[in-house]
Amino acid sequence: MIQTVTDKFYIHDTKIFFRNNTEKDFEDDWLKHKFRHYGYFYQILNMLAADGFDVQADPDVDKIIRKDYYIGKFHELEFEAKKYPNGFEIGFFQNVVYENPNGGRHDFDKLSKMPHMTRLRYIKFKNKILRLLGSLVPDIYDDSTLSPKLAEEWIKCRYVESCHHEQKNTDFDLRSLDGQTQEPYNGLDRDKKTIRNGEIKYFRGRNGYLYRGRVYHDLNNMWWVIINKFEVKRVAAFELFDLAPGDKRGRIAPLRIPPEYISRKQAVSQSATKELVAELRKRGLKVKIQ
Repeated sequence: MIQTVTDKFYIHDTKIFFRNNTEKDFEDDWLKHKFRHYGYFYQILNMLAADGFDVQADPDVDKIIRKDYYIGKFHELEFEAKKYPNGFEIGFFQNVVYENPNGGRHDFDKLSKMPHMTRLRYIKFKNKILRLLGSLVPDIYDDSTLSPKLAEEWIKCRYVESCHHEQKNTDFDLRSLDGQTQEPYNGLDRDKKTIRNGEIKYFRGRNGYLYRGRVYHDLNNMWWVIINKFEVKRVAAFELFDLAPGDKRGRIAPLRIPPEYISRKQAVSQSATKELVAELRKRGLKVKIQ
């Protein structure tokens, strides 16, 4: 355990977090205060840009706060980064192999989905970031997430890390939590049945395949599902269910809307009526405006 106050970093999956614990007592307005870690943040971005990343402010963020949000891309490896008064975070991802229909940026388990070469690039840049942080903050503390290989041990570590669970160390039997429930707004499955720790539940992955596993509550309406000895999935309560006679056992292909169709639809929705009428008339169609 940490006995003295010190800046720290920790890594979870492909995200690097920095926490400024040594600069909390100051007289300035915190909105105007220039925290030391802001400099660390920009030095990391400059290093990544020098190594080939196309780094820019995140265009999807409102202009008012855009100066605190950045994105970058180098070949197929991408990152998103943001800073705030008590630290910053940089998360890497890719959009080659992903489950979330909105892209790899929104996936869970990003590291496990990375193709081999992409993963090697991520490891390379992660190590460069950590070396730079070590040179900038010599006494920085490594508080990285525990990541054991066995699924049950992995969930126990998440319980210890969470302030919403009472466990202070991993010296407990996960099976001792079997039977525990949650409030209805966090603990009802697809069919409004109460979910209990240790139960076997089914869910359908974003790839369309049917999965089953033993469940344990995580946070809010999210539940951990132990798929096998090594694999864990994080699933919302309303996605869990008991298999019913009417449920299809095989794969249900996820709906894929072509990007070209989405682009055309957006263009149409953003066009004025007169522009649409003019375009249709150019194509030789008779159009009457009501």
